[in-house]
Amino acid sequence: MDAFRVNLAALKNEGGSASATVDLGARRRFLAWGSVTMVDPLTDFDRDNAVVLDIFTVDGALTANRVFGGDHWGPEGSGDNVFDGALVGFGQRVNFWLRSLHSADLDSFGVGIVLVLD
Repeated sequence: MDAFRVNLAALKNEGGSASATVDLGARRRFLAWGSVTMVDPLTDFDRDNAVVLDIFTVDGALTANRVFGGDHWGPEGSGDNVFDGALVGFGQRVNFWLRSLHSADLDSFGVGIVLVLD
């Protein structure tokens, strides 16, 4: 069984987001998930702050919207929403996206993991 890991750092000084793509080399069946490993509230952690690590796309196609609307997110179908955090799928390129909302006072770190199931 093949396993892949990517580290992500969404830092205030770099815009508060990070993206990384795992290329499996061919279309394969996989299990992927992301995990936030550290949040550093540089000042106060309050209602303006949030951290999201999701599987943004597989082979360029958006995964399912899980959270949308309200004060922080876009309308359903927008690329600004929260997408799958874990996914069993089939594809070659799995893209992870880590975001710190209101990044002026927040740094976050995470890891994306993909296990090939075939």
